[in-house]
Amino acid sequence: MSYMKEMEAVVEELRKARSVALAVLVKKRGSVPRNLGARMVVREDGSTIGTLGGGPFERMVSAEALAALTEGESLVKKYVFREEGVSEAEKTGLICGGEAEVFLDVLKPGPRVLLIGAGHLGYAIAETASRAGFRVAVADSDSKLANRERFAAAEKIVVDDFEKCVEGLEPSEEDMVLIVSGVVEEDFKVLRKALEASSRYVGMLGSKNKCAEFLRRLRDMGYTEEQLRGRVYMPIGIDIGADTPEEIAVAVVAEMISFLKGGNVKHLTIV
Repeated sequence: MSYMKEMEAVVEELRKARSVALAVLVKKRGSVPRNLGARMVVREDGSTIGTLGGGPFERMVSAEALAALTEGESLVKKYVFREEGVSEAEKTGLICGGEAEVFLDVLKPGPRVLLIGAGHLGYAIAETASRAGFRVAVADSDSKLANRERFAAAEKIVVDDFEKCVEGLEPSEEDMVLIVSGVVEEDFKVLRKALEASSRYVGMLGSKNKCAEFLRRLRDMGYTEEQLRGRVYMPIGIDIGADTPEEIAVAVVAEMISFLKGGNVKHLTIV
């Protein structure tokens, strides 16, 4: 049986940066409303696509799926369709006689990367980050660089002066900001904007001299080591001896993955 409608609903929710739960009947014994593999999509607003058989059983699964979305963790739940001989399972109130296990798979949208600078390195980072599961938004002052033809997978593209680009991308605390334009004073303006937005990771391309100067300016503005360390990475990337845009992109994306998953790598940052 085709489940294209359910799969399309999952992809749509993730593209809209919303988590979604996929409930799949993974084990059955005796008589239950649907066969193995039956699935239902549960959105954050409680609406559903597909069915596990309807009735109180389906409502119970929907409620469990919403709770799993709130917790952000996948799990397996066991349900029984009888009143007697029940242990470690949820009673559905139905009397089909069987029992079923449902896998509630919580799917979350990938972290969003705000890429300021759409040149050779920006393009390479966007390609690598997208393949690694990051959502990418791109901004630049040059429409010949920041456009849909070059960044087909970008969820948003903003063309404006660099300082306004950050505002146009609407950074949040969950976003990761990469500054790779290479324009010194514009880079510092963007850096300040990203810090003001409380983005959890802010990385900037640059020489150690440039990064040291920016760090000095930030300290003069009142930022402390505690506020910057573990959040600001400049120069960006891990130390793999990268040279080409493609190699640097690998180093940068590897650093973001390490940041998110608590990896143990050698960073280039001086912060």
